[in-house]
Amino acid sequence: MLSEENRKKVIAGGTTVIFLVMTVFYFLNGIRAVSRAGSVTPAVFAVDRGEGFFRIVRRLDEAGLIKSPLVFTVSSFLTGSAGRLKPGIYNLSSSFNSVRILGMLVRGPEREVVVTIPEGSSFYDVDDVLSRAGVLRPSSFVDYLLQQSESFEGRLFPDTYRFFSGTPPAAVLEKFLGNFTEKAEPFLGREKNRLNADLTLASLLEKEVPEFHDRRLVAGVLKRRLAAGMLLQVDATICYIKRSTLGEKGRNCYPLDPLDFKIDSPYNTYLYKGLPPGPIGNPGTSSIIAALDPEESPYWFYLSDPETGKTIFSKTFDEHEDNRVKYLRR
Repeated sequence: MLSEENRKKVIAGGTTVIFLVMTVFYFLNGIRAVSRAGSVTPAVFAVDRGEGFFRIVRRLDEAGLIKSPLVFTVSSFLTGSAGRLKPGIYNLSSSFNSVRILGMLVRGPEREVVVTIPEGSSFYDVDDVLSRAGVLRPSSFVDYLLQQSESFEGRLFPDTYRFFSGTPPAAVLEKFLGNFTEKAEPFLGREKNRLNADLTLASLLEKEVPEFHDRRLVAGVLKRRLAAGMLLQVDATICYIKRSTLGEKGRNCYPLDPLDFKIDSPYNTYLYKGLPPGPIGNPGTSSIIAALDPEESPYWFYLSDPETGKTIFSKTFDEHEDNRVKYLRR
């Protein structure tokens, strides 16, 4: 039979165990639920050199990146991480739990990568550039974009960007859209239907014509054909369809096969009148300006010399057919 003193020790020990179990239970549940409820919020978060631990925790909380500052603080001290947070710039998200965020801050910022998105790139091409540079996993950017309720093709502004390896697709998209707002919207405005039409025309010019003056002429030709109810017959739209449906196999679409022109898609400007439903790539400033300021001319047709890249214009269908035989041999 236990003495009174031993019985008190057992009760005290049991109470301590129960307290520890409850603490661990709360702690672990807090770790799992540390992200904010609701929509995911990507954020670029900077830790300054010499910045104190509690100030970092407060800013994480204010940015909506952690749910419980207490749980984050307790986990930091229990793991000995509170004094090991490294300065730098981090790509965080409210979908990350406390363990992930803490681990990132302890490891330090990821490697910074500089990437250049060429003018005219489709979002498939953008994904290729980003994945080759190690910014994100192959196809993850495409997969993320295809899950969205709207298309962002045309608004991934071609430019040089700095990312960190492992940047979430949402944060990558946010940077592209911010740059588009800054550099393209001043020309385009924000009226949705007009913006989509102008961007779509600009994307056709970007893919079809290399020189700015020729782009203005081609913009005039395409607008003239639109007004007359004619098919636009832009080869680049066929390439976009093949890239979208065939993936990597559709990257090199030339020479086009006669069957390619019969692909049933609203983007096929050989079958459907009017502009495609949306851009077929992401045009640069030059093509956007050309689309907004077309040059009038007597031309109805054009083609590109595959050897020189020069744009050849025609006033009549017969003249255009002669040029097709001469330059394209078809």
